[in-house]
Amino acid sequence: MKKLLLLFAACLMVIGCEKDVIGEGYPEMEGFYNESCGLPKVTIDSVKLFSVKVNDYTTEYPESKEHSLYPKIQANIKSASLRITITADTTWAGTTTIHF
Repeated sequence: MKKLLLLFAACLMVIGCEKDVIGEGYPEMEGFYNESCGLPKVTIDSVKLFSVKVNDYTTEYPESKEHSLYPKIQANIKSASLRITITADTTWAGTTTIHF
């Protein structure tokens, strides 16, 4: 019975340690992911500032790059960075010719 209890305790320790190795021990990453989901609605400067914030955090805690949300955060940053905005001033009453 003692061996069974000892084996059970050892399994629990291994599972607990494995969770940290996978990178789930960084709750800030969930906050970063939630914030990164809103990046398409903010300015490019805000996306750059967010990217710097995430890079600073991962530099301080390199193991956080192993978190399951890290690739999704990076993908959200990349997709928010690659956008083109065209604005037109419609108050001008003249004709407009655009050459491509």
